[in-house]
Amino acid sequence: MLFRKTLIHEMTWVAFGLFVVLLVIVMTSQIVRLLGEAAVGTLASSAVWAVMGFAAVRYFPILFSLMLFISILSVLTRLWKDHEMVVWFAAGRSIRSFIPPVLQMGVPVVLLIAALSLFVSPWAQLKGREYRAASLKNEEVSQVSPGIFRESRGADRVYFIENFSGEGGQGENVFVQIRQDGKISTVLANRGGMYVDDMGDRWMWLKDATAYQALAGSPQYDILTFKEGRVRVENPEQAVINPGTESMRSKDLWRSDVPQHQAELAWRIALPIQAFLLMLAAIPLAFTNPRGGKGYHMVIAALLAFSYYNGINVMQAWLAVGKIPPAVGMWPLHGAVALLTMGLFWWRSRVRG
Repeated sequence: MLFRKTLIHEMTWVAFGLFVVLLVIVMTSQIVRLLGEAAVGTLASSAVWAVMGFAAVRYFPILFSLMLFISILSVLTRLWKDHEMVVWFAAGRSIRSFIPPVLQMGVPVVLLIAALSLFVSPWAQLKGREYRAASLKNEEVSQVSPGIFRESRGADRVYFIENFSGEGGQGENVFVQIRQDGKISTVLANRGGMYVDDMGDRWMWLKDATAYQALAGSPQYDILTFKEGRVRVENPEQAVINPGTESMRSKDLWRSDVPQHQAELAWRIALPIQAFLLMLAAIPLAFTNPRGGKGYHMVIAALLAFSYYNGINVMQAWLAVGKIPPAVGMWPLHGAVALLTMGLFWWRSRVRG
């Protein structure tokens, strides 16, 4: 009882402090990114904090997994360096004796990661996208501001709208200039407005418009008149998994045969499995020679965790494009890490100090 109580108490407090530090780091990077989006008009300034909160939930499963792995690794490493492991081994304990207290402390966290990954995070993604779109519409903050010429981040598009009606979500006398493939296209429309599609991309729709296209420096123009059209506000980076898929419910992904949906579901299931396996792997990885003090085991542990997480992302991409059958999924990767963990236990059980 003293063995379990002492170990669980120390790991819990280390985990709590570590989670606070990781959360602050993630939130700092998120607020910088969101403030940058607000500065260029792709996010309403009033929505920055709310969107940051929704985005944070998406990172919670990863943060909890890192918290669990690092806290167990650091506490057991301290036991080795302070020679406490020698005392426990002399009292009849073995490296496997640390599995029950680690499970007692870590399994509730793994279950929390599973709930966040499968249910809470998709809901937060959906609400974040809805709030982002609603705030842009209600506050009239967009890439196109009334009465101001605005340039896209890629410097290949210029927009101008004379006035804008927040209630109707549209404006009048719209000007758009696009530079692409050495050509300049200028569009003049009587009416226009903004909307966000299911993929999260932002578009400007135009009505009763005339387009003029010519090579740069050429006096000859091609003229096109059209009743309705649309222009993408930005050229987005192509993502393997689009925001619409990330916000789908897990049960809908389970019923779908679309490769992207299967890849997203496999990624969500992989997070609690990853946390569980890394939690166990941290026990033998914490072994260190007190006389050496080099900390090579920490480098190996970091490489394992980094490789495992990146392997999950790579296999998600392969699943999304159909390179891996959905029935196979990420189970070979999980199986390899499980075998490696068992091998580490066998190896470290032969070393007593």
